[in-house]
Amino acid sequence: MRKSNRLFFIIILLILTLFGCQLVSHSSQLIQAKVIRVVDGDTFVAKVEGKEEKIRLLLVDTPETVHPQKPVEPFGKEASQFTKEKLRDQTVGLEFDVQERDKYGRLLAYVYLPDGSMLNELLLEKGLAQVVVFQPNVKYVDRFREIQKKARENKVGIWSE
Repeated sequence: MRKSNRLFFIIILLILTLFGCQLVSHSSQLIQAKVIRVVDGDTFVAKVEGKEEKIRLLLVDTPETVHPQKPVEPFGKEASQFTKEKLRDQTVGLEFDVQERDKYGRLLAYVYLPDGSMLNELLLEKGLAQVVVFQPNVKYVDRFREIQKKARENKVGIWSE
């Protein structure tokens, strides 16, 4: 009985060690950004490594509110307000995918809030964004599509109309 208890204890210790290493490696990959202002639901400006940068959330698109040739779209104001509330006075973590910048020079990122939640996912959960794919950045596309599917099934936000 002692050997089995010892083996069980060693296995649990190994699992915890491996899990802990994954958490450390994930958080160490994040770049810190101090939010300056929110442009709209999927774009904001932040201080990144001492430089002011415009940041575009990866794999999500929120309804328009500031597009020069498009009217304000349904749920656009709600998406912008949600993003403002989540990012106001925050330092966030940025995770990049394959491509670091888009054709407009914006940083492309998955954005982690101080509580560890990802803003990109929260917007999808609330029905304030939809999945949009611009290759080659597809790291979380399957996960995001599942979140969007649930929001659509529950008729949340943009899926309520």
